[in-house]
Amino acid sequence: MKIYRVTYDDQPDWGLLAISLVDFPAVEKNFLKFCEEPKRQQVRLKADDEQHVITGVALLADTPIYRRNEELGEYYIVFEKDTIRQLVEKYSKDGLLNVIDLQHDRDTYSTSQCVMIESYFIDKERGIVPEEFKDVTDGSWVVSFKVTDDELWQQIKESDGGEGGLNGFSVEVVSGLERMKAQHRMAAEEPIGDCEALAEALGLEKKKYDFRVSRSDIKAAMREEVQVDIELTDGGKVVRGQMKDLGRRGGADVVSVYLPDKEVWEVLKLDDIAAVKLTDVPLAAWKYDVPSYEDIVADDDIVITDSREASDDNLKAAIEGRFFAMIYYDDESGEGCTNARQVQVVAAGYHTGTGNKCFRAYEWFGDTHTEVPAWKMFLTKRCRSFRIMTEADRWTSVPPLYHMNDSQMETILWQVDDSFIPTTV
Repeated sequence: MKIYRVTYDDQPDWGLLAISLVDFPAVEKNFLKFCEEPKRQQVRLKADDEQHVITGVALLADTPIYRRNEELGEYYIVFEKDTIRQLVEKYSKDGLLNVIDLQHDRDTYSTSQCVMIESYFIDKERGIVPEEFKDVTDGSWVVSFKVTDDELWQQIKESDGGEGGLNGFSVEVVSGLERMKAQHRMAAEEPIGDCEALAEALGLEKKKYDFRVSRSDIKAAMREEVQVDIELTDGGKVVRGQMKDLGRRGGADVVSVYLPDKEVWEVLKLDDIAAVKLTDVPLAAWKYDVPSYEDIVADDDIVITDSREASDDNLKAAIEGRFFAMIYYDDESGEGCTNARQVQVVAAGYHTGTGNKCFRAYEWFGDTHTEVPAWKMFLTKRCRSFRIMTEADRWTSVPPLYHMNDSQMETILWQVDDSFIPTTV
């Protein structure tokens, strides 16, 4: 797998743009929370329990970080400590220390909800190594923010490490990438999550890195829509299957795996997966008993946080195929995304007010705090799961009170044709 070092040049448009509060930081280091009601895993200060301060690693030095995009595919990036210092110096010079957003969403940019009160580099030679960061690599950048917004603080305090929470820092950066030459030739088909050889090839500090398979690895593999070989930590057993639902059960990250040869489903903990390799075998037809709406809401163990996303292809298929869909949607009501809703999607596009992708659907039923059945607008980024219900009869007409010229969508990408629209509204 290719490895790149982040490079910095003193150009006007280069450098750090913002620090984001995210659910799964790429550096895989959650921040510490100093508050008046600490949970068991939180760390308390010896004085002043009402500080509302979060502390964490923003940039991890000399450590390979897994990334993936359409242009480069799967690769690793490394922030060298000298580059980190250059980036932070320009960030401070540009006066951006208090620029914060949530989950890398530009619509949430703020300079008033948080105030940076501490910024330093781990420096073992100078003795700048706090006990809680004793395992962090030399040259890493650590920051502390005073959270001045009560609602944001409550959201941070209630985050438990899962998806949708605010558990750590991630940076937005414009920089160059330079291919690193490994000291040893890497295997051509290196499994996802197996990086100890990578650290050795880069000549990094001799230490045991925790390179377990992450949620990001599983998401990346699922997006390829092929069967995968899953190597288990218990005895190195390898099973071939296809992954569908990524979520949490019993406090652990889990993924549902369908085994086509046996036509059975298994639920695997991510901690029990040593590596995942993509194959060139296409997905087989899913064989499963679809639970009814009543079964879904009655099962306390079902908390799906990532499944078939509301992608362009899935929305288009639902609209053109006249399929009903079962979705899990986070409406930011405080209930999270555990509520199932059956919807009939008739249009998809971009929201007039925010420019975000959205879809118009008629919600027939759902355990929500809003009225049903009713027409509603859904933001695709809040749709945690989108299942096309191919096992159900297709719909043949559009409920009343739907208008083709939807004023809430400035750009409509796909929409039902006129023959499905009622003549009276």
